Amino acid sequence: MSLKLGPEPESYTLAARAATPPAFDYAPDTWGYGDVAVERKRRQGALFVLLVSTVLLGGLLFVLLRVGGNNLHPVEEGRFYRSAQMNEIDLARSIDQLGIKSVLRLVGTDDSDRESYDSERAVCERKGTRHIVAKMAASRLPWRSELSTLFAALDELAAREELLPVLVHCSQGSDRTGLVSVIWLHDYRGKPLSEARGQLAFVPYMHVSWGEARSMGDFLDRYEAYLSENPQGRLKIRDWVKLHYFEEKPGRGPLPWYDGKTYTPSP
Repeated sequence: MSLKLGPEPESYTLAARAATPPAFDYAPDTWGYGDVAVERKRRQGALFVLLVSTVLLGGLLFVLLRVGGNNLHPVEEGRFYRSAQMNEIDLARSIDQLGIKSVLRLVGTDDSDRESYDSERAVCERKGTRHIVAKMAASRLPWRSELSTLFAALDELAAREELLPVLVHCSQGSDRTGLVSVIWLHDYRGKPLSEARGQLAFVPYMHVSWGEARSMGDFLDRYEAYLSENPQGRLKIRDWVKLHYFEEKPGRGPLPWYDGKTYTPSP
């Protein structure tokens, strides 16, 4: 006896079709994770582009602010200001607006800086502002002889109120100017070194603590190391330089300190 099957019931056909998995346009064993991987790569690419763009824009802003602006800030309101090298118009305006009585120039007067020196001196003469030069380098530790000239100038400024306010500047107003501002606050205004060192900051002064510019911070690190080894002394930066700091131009022997005495390293 043979059993002949008739056509499949319609309900069975619909159920079988409903259970059939849909066709995929990628390998079935990925189970949809192929789409997730593609989306993840797309997001990573967008994040990379955003990161690179941010770095480039930040670098451009750094260059514009460090090289293109005056970087003018108060260190001690009404007494001590810091800036970059200004042109004649900006310097004259700053002297008038801030009542500047002295300009302390940390840039040299040699051939490469002669034009800016001559124009700056002319503005100061026209305004009746005292012009002081204490050359320092931004690319190395300051020499002892340079610091002697600097401290002689700072001592006079601190002792004679009629010479204030003073405007101190280097080329960009970030590194050498920052170090001198630290010295002023610590040695002459009694601020803690940790607070005074804020004058060597990226924001708002555009100081960076790497490359050649780190020499300013290295100088202060040496001073702090001396204090750690000699806690009973608590010398000011000026006195530490006078008695214990003997970095000097190669081949140049000990020169008299600005007090007229010649100091030599302790044996």
